[in-house]
Amino acid sequence: MKKNWRYWWSLLYFVVYLVCFFFVEHIMPVTQYHMISTPIDHMIPFNEWFVFFYISWFGYIFFSFWYFFFKDKKEYLQMITFLFTGMTLFVLVSMVYPNGLDIRPKHLGHSNIALILVDLLYKVDTPTNVLPSIHIFNSIGMCIAFYNSKHATSSMKIGTTILTIGIIISTFLIKQHGIIDALLAVVLSIILYVIVYKKNIYFLKRNA
Repeated sequence: MKKNWRYWWSLLYFVVYLVCFFFVEHIMPVTQYHMISTPIDHMIPFNEWFVFFYISWFGYIFFSFWYFFFKDKKEYLQMITFLFTGMTLFVLVSMVYPNGLDIRPKHLGHSNIALILVDLLYKVDTPTNVLPSIHIFNSIGMCIAFYNSKHATSSMKIGTTILTIGIIISTFLIKQHGIIDALLAVVLSIILYVIVYKKNIYFLKRNA
């Protein structure tokens, strides 16, 4: 466990990522956002109760990240290669191709706790720069990491699979993501899975 702490500096990526994300969302001048909504996105029904699956993503990522940091050094290095590469590409895409969705319901109301949470989520997370969906991409990445890890139990693998599926569905049903950004997240996941896990190419491989 102590040996794993030598990779503490890898955690600094999140600081860099958040700074870049803030710049893209609030500082970078944008004259036009390219709407990537499709007719299918508008046909998908809105269901506020899936917001609980959606917000569970934050705990899912936090727990998984620390689990591999302490339990599985090789898988940790493969995981951060997968996640950090995709997140960096997300920032670059947002810079060169500002994009957005126009599928959110216009009126939510506050008749239950789920709607209140969705309304709060809408206020803190704008429907811009959603390509590819990091919610979906990171969920798939964590699920792959659990299935690839020798330390993960079968119950953990089943649980993370169910959670990943629920999170993916939730992105559609609470109108946070659409078909195009979801498909791109899946395609990117497949490409990085081949590179990181099949070709066995990842950061600091010699130290694993």
